[in-house]
Amino acid sequence: MTLDMVLLSAIIVGAVACFALETYPVDKVSVLVLSALVLFRLVSPEEAIAGFGNPATVTVACMLALSYGIQSTGGLNYVANRIVDLAGANEFKILLSIIVAVGFLSAFINNTAAVALFLPLTIAVAREQRLDASKFLMPMSFAAMFAGSCTLIGTSTNLLVYSSAKQYLEWEIGIFEVTPAGLIFSAAGVLYLLLFAHRLVPSRRTGDSLTEEYRLRHFVTELILQDDSPLIGLTISETEFREQHNVEVIEILRDGTRLLPTAEEIRLEPGDILLAQGDPNTLMELQDQKGVILKALTVEDQDLEDENIVLVEAFISPASRLIESTLKEINFRSTFKANALAIRSHGRSIREKIGKIELEYGDSLLILTNRGQLEVLRQTPDFLVLEEVRSSFLRSDKVYYAVGIFLGIVLLAAFNYFSIVEAAVLGTGLMLLTGCLRLRDLYTHLSWQTVIMLACLIPLGTAVSNTGLANLIAGQLVELLRSWGPTAVLSGIYLLTTILTSIMSNNATAVLMIPVSLSVALQLQVDPKPFIMAVMFAASASFMTPIGYQTNLFIFGPGGYKFIDFVKVGTPLSILFWLMASFLIPAFWPF
Repeated sequence: MTLDMVLLSAIIVGAVACFALETYPVDKVSVLVLSALVLFRLVSPEEAIAGFGNPATVTVACMLALSYGIQSTGGLNYVANRIVDLAGANEFKILLSIIVAVGFLSAFINNTAAVALFLPLTIAVAREQRLDASKFLMPMSFAAMFAGSCTLIGTSTNLLVYSSAKQYLEWEIGIFEVTPAGLIFSAAGVLYLLLFAHRLVPSRRTGDSLTEEYRLRHFVTELILQDDSPLIGLTISETEFREQHNVEVIEILRDGTRLLPTAEEIRLEPGDILLAQGDPNTLMELQDQKGVILKALTVEDQDLEDENIVLVEAFISPASRLIESTLKEINFRSTFKANALAIRSHGRSIREKIGKIELEYGDSLLILTNRGQLEVLRQTPDFLVLEEVRSSFLRSDKVYYAVGIFLGIVLLAAFNYFSIVEAAVLGTGLMLLTGCLRLRDLYTHLSWQTVIMLACLIPLGTAVSNTGLANLIAGQLVELLRSWGPTAVLSGIYLLTTILTSIMSNNATAVLMIPVSLSVALQLQVDPKPFIMAVMFAASASFMTPIGYQTNLFIFGPGGYKFIDFVKVGTPLSILFWLMASFLIPAFWPF
């Protein structure tokens, strides 16, 4: 190995470790990878910035914009509600309808957007029917992944592989070229989810009240202000409960009325009852120092709500600006006029010192707010708010434009009137022109994490190819499996890609494996197309862990899952797809 190979290998190992351990968000890791490539001059300056102008990056950005354009008109919400309503109260029918609906949408819009649409809807339906939402969320995520491989535009990974195939092989993959094989994979996946996975998925969410799910019921205490309390006349911020005592005031009860401590003008009066969270010993000290009487509570949702105050669950969205920030840093209470009571992250409920917890993609917050402010929370791109998701918002004046534009660009690309990137750019322009999409939507709702990640990781593939590392890895793989023929080598490529995509980003895996697969084909002196397809399908088959694919990470917290749950449910599906791919891909794309 040359020095450049050693340096590049170290960068890749470091990136894999960061992805697997979730040390930093994937976009930050991607920027660090690009910085290291530039620092050690493993790519030229032109190659370092080439990812920002790569057709894959541009196409993914435009397809994300198109997906949001359709979603913002309300058409998808309307259809999603109707599909789930048809299932009624039957658990099997609900599961089937969610899998089919999410799968169909994921084939045409970004699969993360499809899951983001169905996530709150699925939880709401589960609660309505007194079912366990965790039984539906993991199958929903898996369905979005394998159905996203049914068309070229269903996932950013497909578009990345398409761009590479066009660059290296001058192979223009058709928008529906992968559909026949993708449908076979999807059919097998649906059968597995319905017949086996549903039994393997554990029950994690109880379907009880939010206070029970976040284990908040026994962590709230009443502080009753006496007439001589030194707190009389102060606002909640002036009491410095949070700063000095780590005590969080949830609500103020005054003469039968509930008040949120988000307004600075609310000053405490004798007889006010403060609902507070904090360490019991600290609260006992307050009783002696601040002239309050303590009364322990066992609270339910209805104990915190009235006709004006509502308790809701909100998920950190993929496009959220709050990722890597704390509630204290963003001044959550003042900024959103709401009170965060607890955080659920990676299946763990956090109730103490939540203002110091860094928020992550897929975390959920238990929020207390007034009904007027709830609509503001629902409109912000930072959250997916569960409350009222069953209502249908349909901009009938725009929905037909949005759907028509999307279908139009798909047909134009399918019949080769335009390339994928040309059709995507044209569609985005038409969405803006007709008002289905607004410029501010591009800045606030677009998942820039995905765009930045792609742009920064594409040069990694160039470095793998330029340094000769791809040839080295390919040579070892060919030497190991050559005696069993090209089918065995393809099977090895698929398996290696599946393992990598389970511990690092799917796009990073594709970037790394594309030059390796091309080198393998060259050394075997066979057509590289089946190897390219193996990388495409395998990179989107991240079923074994929650960290390899955005949709898994998104449902991880809301479903209350543990890491082992994905291993138990996803490993059999990964093995099934691996065995199928070994023979199915060469049947459609011969060597």
